[in-house]
Amino acid sequence: MRIVWVGVALLVAGVLGAVQVVATVVLRGDAQRGAWVGIVPEPLALRVERVDPALPLPPALRLVLARRALERGDTSAAEAYAERLPVSADRGALEGRLAEARGDGVAAARAYLAADDLDDIERLVDGYVREKRYDAALALQHEAITQLEADRTQTDELARAFYELGVLDEAHSYRLWIVSQRRRDAELQAAAAYARAVALAPLSERYLIAYGNQLLNVNRIGDAERAFRRARDVDPASAIPLVGLGEAAIRRSDRASARAYLERARAIDPRQPAVVRLAHELGV
Repeated sequence: MRIVWVGVALLVAGVLGAVQVVATVVLRGDAQRGAWVGIVPEPLALRVERVDPALPLPPALRLVLARRALERGDTSAAEAYAERLPVSADRGALEGRLAEARGDGVAAARAYLAADDLDDIERLVDGYVREKRYDAALALQHEAITQLEADRTQTDELARAFYELGVLDEAHSYRLWIVSQRRRDAELQAAAAYARAVALAPLSERYLIAYGNQLLNVNRIGDAERAFRRARDVDPASAIPLVGLGEAAIRRSDRASARAYLERARAIDPRQPAVVRLAHELGV
């Protein structure tokens, strides 16, 4: 009986040792200079990286192996590693990448949403925009927002998602006929999205500026001025809110106030592109 247990112990030790060797080779990029793993030939290292997915590998190592397989285009191996991973956000993100590699954007979006992987969702949305698939981009962004709204701990991410929705709606509006109702609707939707972002993150200068600019686009001058003043209060050292106030003054045909805001903005950052644009608009 003792011999059996000794045999089992040696087998376990052998497996663990093999796993350690695999981990060391796979993570060789992080090894210290002069470590033995640095002399392992690349072809041999790649063979080690193709270790049998059925081996009892730690989840972290299995995840790395799956990502490496995906990087080299071996989706079959990546799937074999992934399907043995425990359910987690990392597995969800990996499954999304695998779906993208198969050309299944719907499954990829579903996986990223399930994993709360906003970075990859935004990447998918950006891809849809580049392909001029604005309806798909907006639909996916709305899905992300719906999911985030169900989790009250995700306030910052939800604010960011509403901001990105505003950017999408605003960009979409620019591609619609200037006097059409569809363009007006898109402009108002962008303003509403920015308003939600500001409500969730009232101290974000970025969101306030975007909101103020869009309010100018829909001719809500007084509301725009209030947004720019709030942005100025958040960061008195920023020239951008002053430019926004200058733009609002121009809309009110108050060029004297606009020039005053321009001078204050110039005193802060004369080379800021928004400051330069305002000066050009005023001809000074």
